[in-house]
Amino acid sequence: MQESSEQLVTPLAPILGFKRTPTSSWFPEARFILLCARTSLSDAVRQRVRETALELLDWSLVLDLARFHGVGPLLWRSISATCADLVPPAALTALRQVTQAGTLLNGALVRETVRISRAFEERGLPAIPFKGAALAAVAYKDANLRDFDDLDFIVPQARLAEAQDILTAHGYRPLSQSRESFQAAHYHEPYHLYVHETSRLLVDLQWVMAHEQFSFRLDRPDIWDRRMSLSVEGGRISTIAPEELLIILCVHGSKHAWERLKWVVDVAALIRAQSPDWDRVLSTANRWKCRRMVLLGLRQAQQMMNAELPPAIWTAIRADADVLDLAARMPKSLLFNQQDGIDEHDGPALYYALKDTILEQWRYALELCRDEHRVVYDAPEWLRHRRFLRQLARAIQPVRSWIVKLPLAKQARRGMARLTGRVGTADLRC
Repeated sequence: MQESSEQLVTPLAPILGFKRTPTSSWFPEARFILLCARTSLSDAVRQRVRETALELLDWSLVLDLARFHGVGPLLWRSISATCADLVPPAALTALRQVTQAGTLLNGALVRETVRISRAFEERGLPAIPFKGAALAAVAYKDANLRDFDDLDFIVPQARLAEAQDILTAHGYRPLSQSRESFQAAHYHEPYHLYVHETSRLLVDLQWVMAHEQFSFRLDRPDIWDRRMSLSVEGGRISTIAPEELLIILCVHGSKHAWERLKWVVDVAALIRAQSPDWDRVLSTANRWKCRRMVLLGLRQAQQMMNAELPPAIWTAIRADADVLDLAARMPKSLLFNQQDGIDEHDGPALYYALKDTILEQWRYALELCRDEHRVVYDAPEWLRHRRFLRQLARAIQPVRSWIVKLPLAKQARRGMARLTGRVGTADLRC
C-alpha cells in the first residue's frame, strides 16, 4: 500500500532532528505552487488548491516562484481548472500572457527538434534529444505543459566535430567563439552551445554533465543501445529509454541541488507516464555509481508530487537516513526556514554526501582536500563528515607541500590525481 509523505517522515523526524512534516515546512505560496505543479490533479488536490488560494497569498510571489521554478504552464492549467475565480485579475492576466508566450516558443522548439534530428539522422550521426521537447513528449504527453528554452542533444564525444558541421549547415554557429577557434579546441569540453543566426534558438550538444567538482557521462553504451523512436509533430525523434532517462533526470537534479521544482515534476511525470522497470532502474544506477542520487530524486518526487513508488524503492529510501535528511532540505527557495536548506552553492558537499560507497567518499574527500576546496574548511552544518574533511585536509597538507617542491612535481600531481580519482575531461567520476 502506498504510504503518504507524513506516514514516512513523521516517525523519523525526531531521529533526524526535524520538528516539522514536509507539508508544514513550506510557506503558503510554496504550498500552492507544489499543489498546482502536477500533471494530474485528484479531487482531493483540487480541493486543497482552492483552500490554499483562499489564504492571504502574495500573488506576485506566486508568479515569481512559478517563473523561477519553471512550472508556469502547470500553474496556469491548475488555476484555470480549480480556482480562477479566487485569483486577482491582474495576476491571472500576467500568468496567461506568460503561458501563451511560452506556448509559441515551445512550438518553435519542438519543430526545430524534429528538423535537427532529421539532419543528424540523414548524416548517420547518432544523436538523442533529451529534456526539452523529447522529455515533454515522453513524460507530459503535451509539449505546452513543460517550460523549456533550448534544445539539448546527447552526441558521441568522438563525433562532436561532425555534429558541429551539421549544425553549421543548418544555420547555427558556436555561441561564444568562432568556428575556427572551436575546431582548434579540444572536443573533451563538456558543453557546446550554438545559436541559430536568424531564429536565435539555442542547441546544446553534450556528452557529459559537468559542474563544480562533478561530472557524469551521458555518452554511454546503455543510452545508445536502448534508445527509442518517438513521433512528434509529424516527424520522428530518438529518445532515451524511460529507465535510463529517469536516472539521468535524478542525477541532473542532484547536480543542481534540486533548486528548481520543474526537475522534481519531470521525475514524477515520467514515473506516472511510463511505469519504469524498477529492477532495471536500480541495477543500472548501481552500475553507473549514482544509486543514492536516484533515491534522492525519487524521494523528492514522492514527498512533493505524491509519485507512487514500489515497495523495493521504499525499502531502499527508508534505509538511507542521509537521503531522507537531504530531501527535506530542497528546494531551498520553497522552505519556510531557508537556513536549513541546500542550494547549488553547497554542491560539492552534496555530491560527497551522496557518494554510493565509503571508498568513493574517500576518493572524493581526497580530491576536495587536494584542491583546498572551500567545503573542506567551511562545510555546511548538515554535512555529517565536515569534521573528518578538516582533519583529512590537515593530515595530507604536508604531503601536498612536499609533492609541490619535487622536481617532477607535475608528474607527481598527476599521479595523485589518478589516486584520488580526479576527473578532468576524459577521466570521469561517474
